[in-house]
Amino acid sequence: MVAYRVSSLLPIICALVMNCGTALAQTQNLGPISEETPPAVCWAGWFVSGIRCSGRYCDNIEITCTKIPGATVGSDNRWTPWTSEENSSPAWCGPGPNLIAGFACNGRYCDNVSLYCVPLVNLTSIRCWQTKAVSEEHGGTLSFQQGTSGGIVVAAQMSCSGSYCDNKTFQVCEIKSP
Repeated sequence: MVAYRVSSLLPIICALVMNCGTALAQTQNLGPISEETPPAVCWAGWFVSGIRCSGRYCDNIEITCTKIPGATVGSDNRWTPWTSEENSSPAWCGPGPNLIAGFACNGRYCDNVSLYCVPLVNLTSIRCWQTKAVSEEHGGTLSFQQGTSGGIVVAAQMSCSGSYCDNKTFQVCEIKSP
């Protein structure tokens, strides 16, 4: 079941009620996603900007979706083939800018992951880089922070290592809104 958390509204409430600032990104949290649950997909124009793992071998995945202001999405949305630590190639949404907008799992402990990819037609990435690995053993949370040029950072690729695809690494890109 996809859950929308109240915590995703806190930045908006803070900005409206307390005048905390205007540069706060809009986010939504979805999950947990596991082999026992259906896939989770961000709203149109929203993309994965963070992940939280819990449960043994990162069995339960929660994703944070962030809205990219001014984003126009294409119609070639697709799911990647299943990937796991047994595969040598990562799950890639490219060529870009095609970004991750959802996750699906199957296999024991969410061993196989498929990414929902959505193309951006009017925005480009400023730069891309690899993140550190995320797993439940080391806090389980990885947030792609705001880029150095002030753009929003979202994921375009995921690879994993360790038993049951336990350690997840992402290629993230900074997207500059118009």
